[in-house]
Amino acid sequence: MEGKMSTIQDLIHPEETQKLLSRLIRSRSLNPPGDVRECAAIVADELKTRGLPTEIIEDKPGVVNVVSYLEGRESGKTMIWNGHFDVVPAGEDWESDPFGGEVKDGFVYGRGSSDMKSGVTSMIVALGALKKAGSPFKGRIVFQAVGDEETGSDAGTLCMIRRKIGAGADFAMVSEPTDLSMVIGNRGLRWMEVTVKGRACHAGRPHMGVNALHAAARMIGELERLTFKTHHLLFEVPRPNLSVTMINAGAKVNIIPERCTFSIDRRMMPGETSQSALQEIENVLRQCSSDGISSEVRIIHEGWDPYAIDPGSPWVKTLCETIQEVVGQSPQIKGKAGCTDASHLYHLGKIPSVCFGPGLENLAHAANERVALERVVQAAKVYALSAVKLLA
Repeated sequence: MEGKMSTIQDLIHPEETQKLLSRLIRSRSLNPPGDVRECAAIVADELKTRGLPTEIIEDKPGVVNVVSYLEGRESGKTMIWNGHFDVVPAGEDWESDPFGGEVKDGFVYGRGSSDMKSGVTSMIVALGALKKAGSPFKGRIVFQAVGDEETGSDAGTLCMIRRKIGAGADFAMVSEPTDLSMVIGNRGLRWMEVTVKGRACHAGRPHMGVNALHAAARMIGELERLTFKTHHLLFEVPRPNLSVTMINAGAKVNIIPERCTFSIDRRMMPGETSQSALQEIENVLRQCSSDGISSEVRIIHEGWDPYAIDPGSPWVKTLCETIQEVVGQSPQIKGKAGCTDASHLYHLGKIPSVCFGPGLENLAHAANERVALERVVQAAKVYALSAVKLLA
């Protein structure tokens, strides 16, 4: 086994890895607007170059997903490798071309370098190394390179689930930027909108009306003071949170507003549900009600569900051992503050899922986004070696 592992690691080369990553970065797979066909063609070409089959799936025009499979020497378990290659717009304040894929001081720069073309690169390189080594494992690896994650995943990972690609898999890895940490779950997300209604009147006679904006301000103050009991100590943000992020009221400066709407970003911990989150908000709105004021809250985006798998599971233990073997130190085990496609694979696909990748979370969506090439190579080695161990 030791000789086999050394051979696989020797088949993963920094130069090959860097060239692939830079090539992906130079393809402007911006989402929005969501036309990722060029980058998908590059992913497919790189897979074919390594002797791997490809399947193109395009449920939404321009939003292309690439699927590949690697079969082991005999039948066995199935593992999904999932990563997205769509990226957010570059924004401003870059010190280099955000779509140049420039290499400097051991880092590869560009939009998507950390989130998460580096992870997709590592998976493609790992598949190629396993193929060259003769696929020394049992079962199969299903590779899903998806073109829609940044705007909700409907045409990406959710499309994979609807089409039953990899259905019934035993385990899934998503190449989110984790800086080689082991992520065993993520918080959930619901976007909500509260509508407050009062009665309009002339601002010179405010007592004739009922100010919906004033009522909304009271509600927002009470919502911001909510405390949450649910917690998970392994999560980087261990409790839920509620943030009021947008507000809209009034038709004219001299009219007492009869309507006010405000938006809520509600982050959820494992164990919380849409219903429990709504109930808390409805209770606050009811407590803040007064004569002439009515209010309601509704979910406007279901987002992602919170989830966590057992950090002591054999899958997680084997992955952590492999990371230590490659990197030289034990990884941090944690839950993500944000949302990931691992949530969809876990809840809708019914597949135990983790996130692991070379990118840096704090550089995702930021100017001068970059990733250490050494980390991308190490991630490729972890993917390849863990496949051999987990599919033994």
